[in-house]
Amino acid sequence: MQTILQKQFVFTPQDDKTTIPLQFSLADPIQGLRIVFQYGPQNVEPIRAQALITAELQQAGLHATPAAVAAYLPLQNLVTVSVVKDGQYLGNHHYKATDQIITLTTAAASLGFAPPRQLTGDWQINLHQHCIASEQVRAAITISELEANDALL
Repeated sequence: MQTILQKQFVFTPQDDKTTIPLQFSLADPIQGLRIVFQYGPQNVEPIRAQALITAELQQAGLHATPAAVAAYLPLQNLVTVSVVKDGQYLGNHHYKATDQIITLTTAAASLGFAPPRQLTGDWQINLHQHCIASEQVRAAITISELEANDALL
């Protein structure tokens, strides 16, 4: 399996509500793309989550009782992946799983994505940090050429 791009990240709360674009071009025809993405932790540490929820409830003028805080637990970090090909949006995997595999071919694509018309051209894979509430969230992405025996997910 030919690796096209591989990166690792450490996100902090300063990265909350940001997007990281990862760009590459494919000049030679391939069978498809395989995007493997992982991040974690998914759940914010309980003590930190309780403090953040308490502060938000108080800022909204609400009572931060133990029951009110517990109603919002577990607080989760969320990073999603979207794909753009030659300026055309192909979709986003709004999926809370911390381990994701996304496949794209001209015939089929993973849930949440449209198949591209062709695989050669300019690609942009976006990492959307919807919620980074932990002190650190580690993430890794590997984009590789799909091989003939790889399952479409």
